[in-house]
Amino acid sequence: MTERVISFAPLLPWWGVAIIGVLFAAGLGLVLWRAPRLFWPRALIAAILLLLIANPVWLQERRAVRPDVALAVVDGSASMGIADRTREADAALAALRREAPGVEWRVVTVPQAPGEPTRLAAAIERAASDAPSGRLAGVVVLSDGISADAPDPRLLPANVPLHHLIAGDPDTPDRRLIVERVPSYSVVGQPAEVLIRIDDGPNAPRGTATLTESIAGGRTTERTVATGEPVRLSVPVTRRGTIEMALSVAPLAGGEATLVNNRALVRLNGVTDRLRVLLVSGVPYPGGRVWRDILKSDSNIDLVHFTILRLPTSFDTTPPDEMSLIPFPVEELFEQHLGDFDLIIFDRFSLSELLSPIYFQDLGARVKAGGGLLVVTGEEFAADGGLAATELAPVLPARTAGPGITVPFRPLLTPTGRRHPVTSELPKIWGDDAWGRWGSQSDMTPTSGEVLMAGAGDKPLVMLDRVGRGRVGLIASTNVWWWSRGVDGAGPHAELLRRIAHWLMQEPDLDENRLDVSAKGRRIDITARGLTPPEAAILTDPGDNDRGVPLEPRGEGITGASVSVGTDGLYRVAAGDRTRYVLAGDTAEFAEVRPRETPLAAPVKASGGGSYWLRDGVPKVRRVSPGDTAAGTGWLGLVENRSGSLVAVDEKPLLMPPLALLLAAGLFVLAWWRERR
Repeated sequence: MTERVISFAPLLPWWGVAIIGVLFAAGLGLVLWRAPRLFWPRALIAAILLLLIANPVWLQERRAVRPDVALAVVDGSASMGIADRTREADAALAALRREAPGVEWRVVTVPQAPGEPTRLAAAIERAASDAPSGRLAGVVVLSDGISADAPDPRLLPANVPLHHLIAGDPDTPDRRLIVERVPSYSVVGQPAEVLIRIDDGPNAPRGTATLTESIAGGRTTERTVATGEPVRLSVPVTRRGTIEMALSVAPLAGGEATLVNNRALVRLNGVTDRLRVLLVSGVPYPGGRVWRDILKSDSNIDLVHFTILRLPTSFDTTPPDEMSLIPFPVEELFEQHLGDFDLIIFDRFSLSELLSPIYFQDLGARVKAGGGLLVVTGEEFAADGGLAATELAPVLPARTAGPGITVPFRPLLTPTGRRHPVTSELPKIWGDDAWGRWGSQSDMTPTSGEVLMAGAGDKPLVMLDRVGRGRVGLIASTNVWWWSRGVDGAGPHAELLRRIAHWLMQEPDLDENRLDVSAKGRRIDITARGLTPPEAAILTDPGDNDRGVPLEPRGEGITGASVSVGTDGLYRVAAGDRTRYVLAGDTAEFAEVRPRETPLAAPVKASGGGSYWLRDGVPKVRRVSPGDTAAGTGWLGLVENRSGSLVAVDEKPLLMPPLALLLAAGLFVLAWWRERR
């Protein structure tokens, strides 16, 4: 391509040329006033001299034409694998290339992050920003329109059309299970309401479908529900922590686009309003203050604390209105409000005569029904009035073995304690587990449960046990407060007592038998925790096919594995007596698989482009000028920018200096001759 223009290369700066021009004009004005017949020869001389100084030149620019660039943004997400969508998009791109052979096509495939939805707008914006300036003829998106982002209508630069070629059939039959509302938390003991809907499509008739509900580690039920309208599910919340429920709906009789969206996973967070703890101190001593401070500092705990200083049978002649001490309220606590407490702690309790045998029996029944009990005791355990000889003894994890031990010792973790979540983290929190010494402990023999810490002569020091649906703990020493005073280097007293208390109140994070499952894309990570961790897990795919997965050691009391799966959807993982559910693959992508033009409708309209269903055929390609209509029935437009790059410039002077001077001299002689006449 060649372009010709006239330019100037002045011999003087333009301001000098302007000054000379002003002087010439002033002189010519004087000539015109005094001798008008001499004006034109002199004006011609001035003009020739000014042109000579301005130095006009003839420029001839040779440009190389650069082809326009069209961006083809191809959706490579999982939903494009449904039916023939990918094949339709590939065939359409090949047809566009044939329709516009002079256009440089740049193909950009939209990747999809594992487990993440497609984001077309972000991909279009990145691709357009990388295109060469002034050469972008248009952007063509080949996609089923399933995208999670909401693009700005002005997604592309001005005069760049955006076209959307939609792959797939919008009338594809597909049933999907939609979870519309899940409570952010649910109170333990009260059913949670989950709202779902079975959607068979906008034009599908109302009917019924079979819904299956499976609670992890619990029941599985089936029911018939109506399609196309909200369905309320009542889910029992029986414990704190995460409660998982897998939902599945029977597929359509004639087949569907995908079965991935026929299943859903509901997670509920079971909480309690506040945890109530009853702390009964048998005698005043420094350890009681330690317990009180730790429990009072926990914002989730309501503490009721009694230190027994006056028995109900105590005789005192002091008038009641002058008493500062009240008797221990036995009947109120153990008859009226026993079931209100999540944890009961007996700390150095040696006054068993305070409670009738029926109260101890009721307390044991309360533990078996789901309550928590902790006994912190020393030599008084086996003494007269101690708890060893009460009706509470059958639920305790140890019995007395002899007199108390008064030899100083260092509490140490047992092999079980190094695996149990209550104590396994203590060395990491405090440091080495060779902590400060204690001075005494009760001599006990374990009868059940687990020994987490040992004391003098490897005697059991800290024991935990499950009784029925409840939990029991026993600390065979009252010297834990020594650590709080920094004796002999101290130790992790606060963390130990806090963890014991919360384990007894069934804190899910401290469960010694725990199964955690997560997924990233089609890779599922399994982590099992236990005092004797499982060596294998059973993985059940969306088609209800079981697969054994060996679990490798990952630390003290922890095994795990990472396994790849070949199918998107809901998986069940079972290890030991624990069951968990997980969504693997691109489940978010399959939430709604019907193709649509909605996500890109606004930027397509704003750019002057068009949306086309490939099922109706591939549109023709037309080249249009900037600002012209770029879309019509059966055709799409690509802007013709006519962009080029400068290759060479040929420069020729329009006024030859010798000739110009000769002409100026001739005119000067002519003017002189006429003036002489």
